[in-house]
Amino acid sequence: MNTRLMLTAWFSAALLFAISPLAVAVQPPQETAAGAESSAERQLPTSPAVAGDTAGQESALDAPPSEDADAQTAALLATAPDPVDNVKKMFEPPQDVVRLTKDGRLWVDRKGKQVIVDGYVAMSRGMLEMFACPAGTKEHESVVAVLARSRDVHTALLAIGAQTGTPVQWVPKYVSATGQPIRIWVLWYDKQGKLQKTDARKWVVKTGTKKALQEDWVFAGSNFWKDPADGQVYYEADSGDLVCVSNFSSAMLDVPVMSSKDTGALQFSAAEGRVPDEMTPVRLIMIPIPLPSDDPQPRDPAQADPDQPPADKWLTLRDDAKTSAATAKTPAAKTPAAEAAAQ
Repeated sequence: MNTRLMLTAWFSAALLFAISPLAVAVQPPQETAAGAESSAERQLPTSPAVAGDTAGQESALDAPPSEDADAQTAALLATAPDPVDNVKKMFEPPQDVVRLTKDGRLWVDRKGKQVIVDGYVAMSRGMLEMFACPAGTKEHESVVAVLARSRDVHTALLAIGAQTGTPVQWVPKYVSATGQPIRIWVLWYDKQGKLQKTDARKWVVKTGTKKALQEDWVFAGSNFWKDPADGQVYYEADSGDLVCVSNFSSAMLDVPVMSSKDTGALQFSAAEGRVPDEMTPVRLIMIPIPLPSDDPQPRDPAQADPDQPPADKWLTLRDDAKTSAATAKTPAAKTPAAEAAAQ
């Protein structure tokens, strides 16, 4: 079967389930306590290196690892912050939406025609191949890691009527990715506990400049690939190519301009100074941009406007996270010793 026909058939079946009366009637799982969801989706965070004694380092390199060193490493891993837990503990699930998967942080707002997915900042500086990837895939070259699979985000976009196009073509000549343009907004809380919003393109700049990405991403749709060894079929974007800034034939969303994926010629980088600290929890909202029409219709007032920042209601903090944010805003009381020193 042609891979594009296979792709259409697979997502059509997934979409039928996602928008069926059963999916609408059944309420998504309620999160009654912070971090109550399954830990199966957790990714092992990168922990800092264990600092050791500098004396005799050369000989230590040849020695087998000690039990003490193993114990120190295990302790660091046990106490290192888990970005997935951070997201769950901080953000309330959005209201009046359909949750698309049991364990992922992915929702469909059918009335507003927007897709909502949670994640965290993976990179705040450096050259990029992606803007966003699924957690546990390509965080080393993505600004954001999201807590959902690429195939599920694809299904969510179909559920709100977004139209796929075709991935980039390189031979016999370059043809850019096509598909309905998708505007992506990023919402997060800063260190002072204030809600922030930005167009995701402002977090991506032309390498070596401060010029933000100008083009909107297009819904290219990726491809399926069948492993000849075992017959297993894979959705290619699940490997990490969710929202790309370098052209990949496996991209779900891609930029509609030529952008190299060669390591020495990457055209885009993270907007250092604009992107918050790594591991900061974020929420992405994807809104299809209406396609040109000979008979344009007025926008339904209930439908999200891709040109306007999402309403504050789309990102609220859990009660315990609100307490932490309020504490962060309140200046610490000075001790008598600190007041004396100030004088």
